[in-house]
Amino acid sequence: MTFEKISIVNFRNFENIDINVSNKNVFFGLNDIGKTNFLYALRYVFDKDIRRNGLLDSDFHKKNTQNPIVITVTIDISDTENADCQKLRAQLKGALLSAHNKVYIRLIAEYNSKDLSAAPVLYWGGDLAQLYEMKQRGYLYELDYVFSVIYIDSYVDLYSLFKKNIPTLVKSDDASDDAILSRIHNTVTQLNDDIATLSGVKEFESKITPEYQKYRNEGVAISVKSEIAVKGLYSNIIPYIKQNGDDNLYPTAGEGRKKLLVYSIYDLISSENEEVKINIFLIEEPENHLHKSLQIALSQILFTDEKYGYLFVTTHSPFVLYEMDNVSLIRIFSDLHIGSASYFYTVPESYEKNRKMLNRSLTEAIFANKVLLVEGPSELLLFEKVMSVVCPFYEADGVYLLAVGGIGFQIYVAILNALKIEYVIKTDNDLRWVKSSGKYSVLGFSRCNNIIGEALLPTDAIDGYTVSDRRQLYLNNQNKIDEIRSEYDIFLSKVDLENDLDEFLHTELTAYLNVDDPVTYLQKSKHFHMVELVEKITDVDCRKIYEHYNFACLKEVVE
Repeated sequence: MTFEKISIVNFRNFENIDINVSNKNVFFGLNDIGKTNFLYALRYVFDKDIRRNGLLDSDFHKKNTQNPIVITVTIDISDTENADCQKLRAQLKGALLSAHNKVYIRLIAEYNSKDLSAAPVLYWGGDLAQLYEMKQRGYLYELDYVFSVIYIDSYVDLYSLFKKNIPTLVKSDDASDDAILSRIHNTVTQLNDDIATLSGVKEFESKITPEYQKYRNEGVAISVKSEIAVKGLYSNIIPYIKQNGDDNLYPTAGEGRKKLLVYSIYDLISSENEEVKINIFLIEEPENHLHKSLQIALSQILFTDEKYGYLFVTTHSPFVLYEMDNVSLIRIFSDLHIGSASYFYTVPESYEKNRKMLNRSLTEAIFANKVLLVEGPSELLLFEKVMSVVCPFYEADGVYLLAVGGIGFQIYVAILNALKIEYVIKTDNDLRWVKSSGKYSVLGFSRCNNIIGEALLPTDAIDGYTVSDRRQLYLNNQNKIDEIRSEYDIFLSKVDLENDLDEFLHTELTAYLNVDDPVTYLQKSKHFHMVELVEKITDVDCRKIYEHYNFACLKEVVE
C-alpha cells in the first residue's frame, strides 16, 4: 500500500493544493506556513476523534463558507499480496472493483449557517469520478475500522497520555494475578477497618450520637466507616526511572526523557492495533526538547523501523533527517498563496555507507531559502568570513553556504530545483589531461553544461594547462559565461579560487602569508593555509572580495 497524493481545497491556509506524497514524508518550511494544518487535514480524514468535532467557519480558507472543504487522499493498492492492501480492499467491498488499483478517500464539509459548523462526510472508491458515501455507525465511518491514527504532538503531556492509555498498556488477565488481587481486596478491607478504630473517629462518634439523640431518641447511634476503594487498579500508577543497580525510583522530570518515553508508549499502542488496522503516524516537530544526539537516534528509528511504515512528520531540524531514505521531502512555502513542492529522495547506492554525510549536507540546505554551492572547504572558509563581514545576518535571512565536496553538484541541484529553493553555484575552470589525445579536456566547461543540461560552452580539448591557458579559455568564452551567470546562476572561476583571489589581492596575500607565491602556498595544505589566511584578512579585504567580478556569486546569493 502506497500513499500517492493529497489534495486540499478551501481548508485553512490551503486554497487549492496538490501534494505528491509517499509512505514516509517530511514537511518543512517557515513557521505559520501550514505544516500543522496539513497534518490536521489528514487527521480530519483519518482520525475519528478530531472528525467528530466538526469544522468551524475559521477552518474554511479565508472563511469562504460558500464553498465546501474538500480533502482527497489517493492510495495505491496494486500490490495484492500486501497485507495492508488486503485490509483496505476487504473494507471497501462494493465501492471497489477488482480491476481498481487505487483507492480515493474524500472528505467533503459544507458549512451550515444555522448550526454555525460543517459536518464532514466521507466518500471512497476506486474511481474518482464515482465515489460512494461511507456507511456510518454513530460517529464511526467504515474507514475507522481499517485505519488508526497515532498523532504525536510536539508538546504531548506524558502523564495524560499514560493515564488515558492505561487500559491498553497495563492488563491483568493472567490467572497468577488472582492471588494478588485477593490480597489487594483484603488489604483495602483491613485499611478501612483500621481507619474506623482511630481515636479521632471514635471520639467523633461519641460526640455526634448524643447530639443526634436530642432531636430524635430512637435507640440508634451514629457510626463512621471508612470506604476507601480502588477505583481502577491502575488509576494512580505513574512511570518512574530506575537506574540499573539502584532500587530507588526517580521522577521522569527531564523534558527529553519524557519525550522518549512518549515515543515508547506510542510504540506499544501501535503494536496493539497493527494486526487488524493500518497505523498512520502523524508527528509534529519531534526534535523539541531533544539533544542533537537523541534527535539522530530518533531519526534512525523513524526512518528505518518497519513500525513507522506510514509516516508524516513536520520538522525544523536537520538532525531528525540524518537517516532518511525513500522519503518525500515536501516544502510548504508562501507565494501569492500557500504553495508546495515535493521531491522523492532516495540515498544513492554509492553513498549508502556515507548516508549521514550526504544527508547532513542535504538537510541543512533544504531548510534554507537560498543556497550557495561551492566545491570544497577552502571556498567555504573564505566565503563564510567575507559574508560575516559584509552580510553578518545572512544565515538569519535564509542564506546557506554548502560545500559539496566529493559528492558533486548534480544531486543537490536536482533536489533544490524540485523543492523550488534558489541556488547559486561557484565552480573552478578545471582541465584534465587526456592521454589518448595528448590534450586537456575542459572539465569546468563540461561540468557547467551538465548542470544546465545543454551544451552552451564548447567542449573541445585544448593544448595548454597553464594558468594563462585557462584565463585565455575563459576570456574567449566570456560573453557566454556571463550569460550563464545571469540566466543559470552558475559562476565559473577564471582559473580557481586561489588564482582568482591572487589576481586582485596579490600584495595583501604576500604580506599576510609571508610568501612570494601565495597561490602555491594556499594550494598546498589547502584547508590549513586557508584558515591562516582567513584569520588575517581585514574587513576592507572582505569588501573587496565581495565587490569583485571574480566573486560575484556572493552578491548574487544575498541580493
